[in-house]
Amino acid sequence: MKNNGKSLEKTIRLIQETLKDSENTKIFNNYKIENESGQKREIDILIVSSINDFDIKIAIECKDYNKKVPVKEIEAFESKCDRIKEINKKVFVSTNGYQADAINTAKYYGIELHTANKLKREDIQSWFPIKQMGLQIESKFIAPTLYLDSTQEILETILKDFNGIVYRENINEPIKIETLLIEAIENNKRVIMNLALIEWIKLEETKKDESFPIQFKLDFNDYYIKSTDIEKIKLFGLTSSVYVKFVKRDAIVLSGRIVKGSKENDITKSITIDVGGNLKSDIIIDKNEDLTFFATNEKGESEKLKTLFTYNPKTKKFNEK
Repeated sequence: MKNNGKSLEKTIRLIQETLKDSENTKIFNNYKIENESGQKREIDILIVSSINDFDIKIAIECKDYNKKVPVKEIEAFESKCDRIKEINKKVFVSTNGYQADAINTAKYYGIELHTANKLKREDIQSWFPIKQMGLQIESKFIAPTLYLDSTQEILETILKDFNGIVYRENINEPIKIETLLIEAIENNKRVIMNLALIEWIKLEETKKDESFPIQFKLDFNDYYIKSTDIEKIKLFGLTSSVYVKFVKRDAIVLSGRIVKGSKENDITKSITIDVGGNLKSDIIIDKNEDLTFFATNEKGESEKLKTLFTYNPKTKKFNEK
């Protein structure tokens, strides 16, 4: 039995992306290329590069069968590549290995054989216990600092009598300042998440599981407060802090593979996890145990993630990459 192989193709393509060491190298999946008779044939993964002005094309065929690949698949791949004169190298990737005759035939035709065995979720968790962090926003605020259109002398009197109620132009209904804070946080969760992550990185290891405050600022155009002596005092904005906490949980592992190349130490691992919101993250671990991260959206489009900065706890400074 076989499936459409798209999962395997994606894994192999992402691995090749991590191995890419030249801007001249391009990687395509499901690429249609003309053969010698002008007919377009599809290559699962095509790597195009150049060395010393010589063009190089590598064709990769992927078969996600639940049994060993038979010789007819190797012969079909060879037949397809043989009629495309631009192809310089041929690679075949199988989930469950190859039949004996398939191995001999691949050797005869110069086809490099790789395997991409599936990993069990429990095995992945045992050697790579990855955690996901979720931000928990608590209903706990630090009293806000108000920015009002008034003199310092009047401000002291106003703030002394301030009852936490503000108003909006053309709406005479009182609004609790706490309501404004809650709405602002609800509408800016991504900003709060980014601010919280930066502050969390700076925390000492012993305090990373505790709640901590995140300061934010709100600007207003049409809000005001009322005073006993002055009818309206314009509210320009406020600063406050909300307490947050990062909660760790086991990652939702969707799949994993161990990919072995033609050389004994040519081993790469891949893990796909669900990060929520129809998004997936793919982690590629190369033979040197270096990690590369990819984000994949609901359309199946993957983007390599880059390190934006690093933090040095000794100097307490961030360094941009």
